[in-house]
Amino acid sequence: MRKKISKLPGWNAAKKIYYGAGHIRRRIQNALLPSAHIVLYHRIAIAEHDPHRLCVSPENFRSHLDFFKKKFHLISLQTLVAQLRTHSLQDGSLVITLDDGYADNLHDALPILEACKVPATVFLTTGYLGADTPLYLTLEEAKRLSTSRYIEIGAHTLTHPKLAKISEKEQFMEISESKRILKQNLQIPITSFAYPFGGKDSFDKTTVDLVKKAGYHYACANIHERVRRNADIYALPRFVIRNWTDSELETNFKLFI
Repeated sequence: MRKKISKLPGWNAAKKIYYGAGHIRRRIQNALLPSAHIVLYHRIAIAEHDPHRLCVSPENFRSHLDFFKKKFHLISLQTLVAQLRTHSLQDGSLVITLDDGYADNLHDALPILEACKVPATVFLTTGYLGADTPLYLTLEEAKRLSTSRYIEIGAHTLTHPKLAKISEKEQFMEISESKRILKQNLQIPITSFAYPFGGKDSFDKTTVDLVKKAGYHYACANIHERVRRNADIYALPRFVIRNWTDSELETNFKLFI
């Protein structure tokens, strides 16, 4: 049936009008209603091989923060959630997050964040801590990272699975044990969570319920939308940032609607 409809006269024109109207509607909404952004980084490093485009060079990361500071009000994830809960979302706010728990988050990202006085949340995949690889944080490095006044540590499961693709029992183990291990070893409260992969196919209502059951106060997804005052604090949208130059960042950010 879909193929038949797509062949009807005027179908492509109708589709363009439909999506164009949606674009205009979002533009008007963005102009009139308060909104914020959460951005997602992974590695802050230069790598010869980066097939998944996870690396942003330290130089570009610093430039990105300078760009964000000029355009937005940079706040912590905790502050953003507090604003959502009290229906006082500050328009033009932006939050920095980093996923997985790479060693360069401590050695390269943290000095830049501290120099720029920018807060960030780092979501750690607990099972990778101290793994026999130079990429991930050791437990001692995670402790050092957690002591910075600019860093909030959140959980990112034990082994980074697509949670919606495994059993409910396995999901809860991944979600709750990640929190328990971090809290036990870092001796700090763990209130935030990020869904691995984070797309709409990677978590579902059961997953969200399990995150709540495990005692998290809020959670981040990986869905390219702005944060609005009615946002679900257990599925906060984020924009992935790549190793863009200043001009590329500005161009791509204009598309974030």
